[in-house]
Amino acid sequence: MAWYRSYRPKKIQDLNISSVRESLERMMAAGKIPQSLLFAGPKGTGKTSASRILGAMLNDPANADLVDYLFFKKVAPKKLAFVEPNEESEFAKRVYDGHSFVVQELDAASNRRIDDIRLLRERINLPPSDGKMMVYILDEVHMLTNEAFNALLKILEEPPAHVVFILATTELHKIPATIVSRCSLINFRKASGKELKEALERVLKAEKIKFADEDLEKISLRADGSFRDGVKILEMACKDGKLDLESIKDLLASDNESHIKNLLEAVVQKDEQELLKIFGELRDNNCNQRDFYKDLFEFLHKDLLMNLGVIDGVAHYSIKIDQFFLKEVLSLDLNQDTPIPFLVLELKLLDIIERSKKNTPNLPPKNPPTNSGSEKKTEKIELKTKENKKEPADSKKKIQKTDLVGQDLWQKLIETFSADNFSLLTLLKSCKLDTISEELARIFVYYPFHKEQLEQIKNKELLNKAAREVLGLDMQFDFVLQNETVVASNQIQDSELMLAAKDSLL
Repeated sequence: MAWYRSYRPKKIQDLNISSVRESLERMMAAGKIPQSLLFAGPKGTGKTSASRILGAMLNDPANADLVDYLFFKKVAPKKLAFVEPNEESEFAKRVYDGHSFVVQELDAASNRRIDDIRLLRERINLPPSDGKMMVYILDEVHMLTNEAFNALLKILEEPPAHVVFILATTELHKIPATIVSRCSLINFRKASGKELKEALERVLKAEKIKFADEDLEKISLRADGSFRDGVKILEMACKDGKLDLESIKDLLASDNESHIKNLLEAVVQKDEQELLKIFGELRDNNCNQRDFYKDLFEFLHKDLLMNLGVIDGVAHYSIKIDQFFLKEVLSLDLNQDTPIPFLVLELKLLDIIERSKKNTPNLPPKNPPTNSGSEKKTEKIELKTKENKKEPADSKKKIQKTDLVGQDLWQKLIETFSADNFSLLTLLKSCKLDTISEELARIFVYYPFHKEQLEQIKNKELLNKAAREVLGLDMQFDFVLQNETVVASNQIQDSELMLAAKDSLL
């Protein structure tokens, strides 16, 4: 049997999250278990384990008199407090294994319709075949339909005396307020690093495996507050009676920190090409967005704490810059579904670079290029105009067609997409103009995926249309992939980016 099943808690006192354990122990001491409980929290934090323990406890012979008094209004026992279930009894073992008829576990995701709840309403009238109480555990209850929730509400308002409901969810905000108000809510937060380490230590001691604290810290960090995930990783790392993290180094390894540092440095240096290159690597490596965003927030927050002297260490950036990045990234909806991974963050960081360039003066590069015959000169376009030709009514949309620098033409062209096609605008901003004439614009592209997108027929048609309407030119576009680029980025100091941060924050 898998370790995470074998080493499930079997008593309330064994629950790993202290706040949950203390809440349930207070209920036990008071001799009061509600008929409707709501367990809310992330996956792997012990909701199902706690539910099974309560099911075993309510049906334990040692608590029979108190159950009769509490639920069936019989004579009060001398001791008005629940005791822990006997984990060695056959009945308790069946409950812990999920094989008991009196502790029923229902997946609300598969039984989410109103007809399923109506069927449940008929079932709950049947008395338990073994023990005194029927305990119904409705997992992922937030998946029920509105009609099913309404039907469940009626059941929770007047449940049979022999029934206890335990609703479990990972998304409390999706539960109707009417349901929440009928239940006693217990929040299962993510496990702390200390709680995870203690849980893993118990498993290793039971398996008689030696370990080092730093190894458990690495596993705890990767488990992200989930006991189940932590024990799974631990089991994979244990071979031949030894804890060997080398065997799961790929699982534990994370290049996120190095990517995060490079990403932020690209923003500080106002280097769009490097920024896009890093995002390309993240996509090529199928980097998990959720884990990356979590690591990004943790990195910035940790850097801020080091700046403030709360924790030891040398900060990478100033307080202002840490606050600036945190505020900007927190303003994003990082959970929205986009066809391109990391697109939301990519657009935001490109926007920060653009704003930074506008708000801070350009400084020369550290190593200014020397004058040479190969140095490119900006090309000008001489556009012929016909005399005595009347301008169309919408001529205000067109730019002057004489003595314009090629880069100005390109900038004017891509700005037309700001309102109509923001994704195309972002792709164009990531490119670099090479040459431009009345018939052809040669554009450097730095990432294969961007080249594929720009060469789609619909995007080329939009560009051709914009060139005709805005520039008055029937222009074609040639996108050339550059494998190796040298970008002369403007070097800026902390103080300068802080000015941009102030402008954004105020």
